Amino acid sequence: MRAAGACVGLLVCLLGALPRPAAGFGSGDIGTSGAQFLKLAPSARPAGMAEAFAAVADDVDAVYYNPAGLGTLTTAEMAGSHTALFQDMSLEYAAVAAPLLSWSGSQQPKNAYGTLGFAIYNLSVNNIERRGTTETDSPIGTFGSSDFAYALSYGLQVPGTTLCLGATAKAIDQQLDSAHSSSFAADLGSLYHYRRASLAVGLRNLGTRQQYASAGDPLPLLIYGGGAFRFTKDWLGSLELDLPRDNNLQFAVGTEYDKDFGKLLAGSVRFGYNSKNTGPAGLDGVAFGLGVRYANFEFDFALVPFGELGNAYKYSLLVRF
Repeated sequence: MRAAGACVGLLVCLLGALPRPAAGFGSGDIGTSGAQFLKLAPSARPAGMAEAFAAVADDVDAVYYNPAGLGTLTTAEMAGSHTALFQDMSLEYAAVAAPLLSWSGSQQPKNAYGTLGFAIYNLSVNNIERRGTTETDSPIGTFGSSDFAYALSYGLQVPGTTLCLGATAKAIDQQLDSAHSSSFAADLGSLYHYRRASLAVGLRNLGTRQQYASAGDPLPLLIYGGGAFRFTKDWLGSLELDLPRDNNLQFAVGTEYDKDFGKLLAGSVRFGYNSKNTGPAGLDGVAFGLGVRYANFEFDFALVPFGELGNAYKYSLLVRF
């Protein structure tokens, strides 16, 4: 249980290391962070579980949700996803992760020296109407916006324990019409397994301000903690609490049921609820997901309703080598 105490200790250290502007955590100051696209979580499998994934983080998507999860990987994995958002926005994501001994002849476990991961995120918005300085019903043209983040991650299982630690370094590049901004951020995470349960704590987007002109906005820093429990071989449940610097405390719960249909074919059904998406419509906050796995290939789909804004549709493909 010392490793579990290390998870809690890491969270205390993270809280103590936060810069003074983060004192507004949980204040509900919505819209006061820059680089908001960093909040858009990629991949359909975690989305189908309402993003309650930090304490699961058992595949390449750990590069976003909890880099400590990379320490559990024993084979190389590659994933890509497309998210069709409301208002003609789309989020693209590609990631690869490989244990450092993946292709060596070493007799040691493939992840004995940890796992490296790399990911690219891109949010694009096109055909934004341009308006002049005078009131008019007709736009004078259109322009676009493109946001990129490049992430390098590393996860390691502490020798002799079931505790994993991980970190991610991110370069963030944003273009709005002719204006340009760049910033840097880091994620830190921990993941502890005890029998059929797991516990995770960490943070995302600790870094420099996003600045287009003389003024700048802080990044959407977030502290997370979560737990997961495997009720049976096929049934997984998870819970996550998120504390963003620019919003109130949020929670998410998710579940996944896996069913084998032979040696090579399997299917998954997922369901979850995330309070950050709650609104006046009946299905706001609810997420649904389906997955099909054949041999080393896995295709996943998720639907996330956003009420009057519309629905988000996520499609992912994951390949294990």
